[in-house]
Amino acid sequence: MSNPRRLTDPIGLDVLEEMQERFAALGRMTVCICTLDGVAITQPTWGSLFSKLIGTSAIGDRAWQEALQECTIRSDSSAPATCHEGMTLHATPIIADEQALAMLVIGTRSELPSSSKEIRRIADMYKVNPDELESAAKAFNPASGGTREDILRFAETLAHIIATIHTQASRITRQLADLRTVHELSQLLAGSLDLQEILDVTVRRVVEVMEVKACAIRLLNFENGELVIKAVHNLSDEYLNKGAVLLRDNIIDAKAFAGEAVTIEDAANDPRIRYPQNARREGIVSGLCVPVAYRGEAIGVIRVYTSRRHVFTEPEESLLRSIGSQAAAAIIHGRLRSERTQSERIERQVATAGEIQRRMLPLRAPEWTGVQLGCVYDPTLLLGGDFYDFIELPDGQLGVCIADVVGKGVPAALLMASIRSTLRAYAPTSDDITRIVRQTNRDLCRDTLVSEFATLFYCVLSHDGRRLVYCNAGHPPPILLRGDDVCLLDEGGLVIGIEPTENFDQGVIDLNVGDVVVMVTDGVTEAMSFSDEAYGDGRLLASVRQHRALSADQMAQQILWDVRRFVGLAEQSDDITVVTIKAV
Repeated sequence: MSNPRRLTDPIGLDVLEEMQERFAALGRMTVCICTLDGVAITQPTWGSLFSKLIGTSAIGDRAWQEALQECTIRSDSSAPATCHEGMTLHATPIIADEQALAMLVIGTRSELPSSSKEIRRIADMYKVNPDELESAAKAFNPASGGTREDILRFAETLAHIIATIHTQASRITRQLADLRTVHELSQLLAGSLDLQEILDVTVRRVVEVMEVKACAIRLLNFENGELVIKAVHNLSDEYLNKGAVLLRDNIIDAKAFAGEAVTIEDAANDPRIRYPQNARREGIVSGLCVPVAYRGEAIGVIRVYTSRRHVFTEPEESLLRSIGSQAAAAIIHGRLRSERTQSERIERQVATAGEIQRRMLPLRAPEWTGVQLGCVYDPTLLLGGDFYDFIELPDGQLGVCIADVVGKGVPAALLMASIRSTLRAYAPTSDDITRIVRQTNRDLCRDTLVSEFATLFYCVLSHDGRRLVYCNAGHPPPILLRGDDVCLLDEGGLVIGIEPTENFDQGVIDLNVGDVVVMVTDGVTEAMSFSDEAYGDGRLLASVRQHRALSADQMAQQILWDVRRFVGLAEQSDDITVVTIKAV
C-alpha cells in the first residue's frame, strides 16, 4: 500500500487542500487527492452543493471511497469511472522525480435530473433532505472544464504544479536537514571529545543522515604516504585489513585528496578498485569519496558506500564535503588541544625547573673581609645558561665564579647545573686553581657533545680580601679598574668542554683599596638597541667608571639599569649576569 506521507511531508495537508479548493472553484469541479491505491489523502472539495449533499452523506461517502479505488485502477482506461448519479471521475498521477506519489482525481457533472420526482428519489437513496437537494439542483451551474480532453489537461496541469511544489519543498527540506546535520555535528565536534571520539561520531552520523550502508575515514600519514583507517562504521575487520592503501597507488583517493568528489558506480567491476573481490564479499556496490580538508589543505578522505546501485546527487556530495570539512576542523583542533595540553605541561615543568635553577644561584653576595661583593642576574627565559657562585673554601678563602653556557633554555640550564656541581665538587679539594678548572673541563668534555661548551671565569679571594688568583677559560675578560688604569683579566685558556687535555694558566692580582673588579657575561656587551647597536665594551667601561663610588652591590644594579636604558623595549636574546668586587 502506498504511503500518503511521501506527498504530505514536504508540502503539508493544509497546503494541498487549499490548492485543490482554488482549482475546484476555478473549474466548478470536484477535486480530491488520493493514494495510488485509491485511499483519500485530502477531503474532497465538491464542485457543487448538489454533489456535496450527496457526498457528505454516509451512503455517499462509502460510494465515493469505492469510486476512488475504481478510478485509480481504471486511470489508464479510456472509459472513466462514475459516481453519485452522473459524476464522471478522471484520475491523473502526480509524478515527481520520475516516481508516482499520488493520484489527482477530478469529478465533473454536465447536467442534473430535471424532474422533482427523480431528485427526490436520489434524496431518498442517499438519505438527504429532499428539499435541500432539489434547491441545490435548481442552483446547479455545470462544470466549465470543457471536453474530456480539456479536463484531462486541466488535471495534468494541477498535478504538475503539485509535483513541482513537492520537488522544491523536498529539496528545501533536505537542504535544511543537511544544514541541521552539519550544525549539530559541528556543535558536537566542537565539544570536549578526544580525537578518536570525534572520528567515531562522524562516521556513525554520516551513515544515519545519508542513509548509506557504511562510512570510513582515512587520514594521511605524511611520512610514508599511507592512508590509515582511523574510523569506520558498518564495515568488517576483514575488509578493513585487506591491505595498505598508499595515496600514490590509489587513483580514487588521490583525486579526492586533490579536492575532487569521486563517485563509484559499481565497486566490484570498477577498474580503479584494487580489491574488487573484497567489495563484492562486503556487499558494497556504489561509493562516494571526498577530501577531509581544513582551510583547503587535505589531511585525509571520507568514503561512503551503498549496498545497491546509487547515483549520488549534488546535494549529497555537498553534504559529505561539509561533514568532511567539519571533521577536519575538529581533528585539527583536537590535535591543537592535545599539543596545547602537552605544551602547558611542559611549561609547568620548565617553570618548576626555573625555580630550582634560581635557587642554585645565591640570592645575595656574602660578606667578606677586605672587600665588598655584589651580584645581579637577569634571565631572558625561565631557564638560562648563565650562572655565578660564591664558594667558601676549607682554608678560609672564597671562590667566586661566573660562567656562560652555550645555547639557551633547557639544554643550557642542564649544562649549567652540571658545571656548577662539578666546580663545587672540585673547588674544596685543591688550592691549585688551574687544576680545578682542568678537572671541570675534563668532566664536561666527557659528558657532552663537541657543540656543548661554556666560558668560565673562576677566582679565589684570600681570607683578607687582598689577593685574587684567577683563571679565565674563554670568558669575556673581567675589568680591573685601578684609579684611571684599566686591566683585563684574561690569563687562562680556551673555553671548557671542547679539548679535554687543555692546559690553563692563572693570574694573580694584589688588590688595593678602591680597586674594582667587574665580571659580566656577554649578554651585557652584546645587548642590542632598537637601532641594532650593541652595548659594547666601551659603554660597559664607562658605566663602571661612573658608578665606582657606589657599593659593590649598588654598582652591579646600576650597570644592569644602564644596559636596560640603552636597550629600551628591544627584545633581548641573552641572559645578563654581573658580579662585582670592590676592595675597601
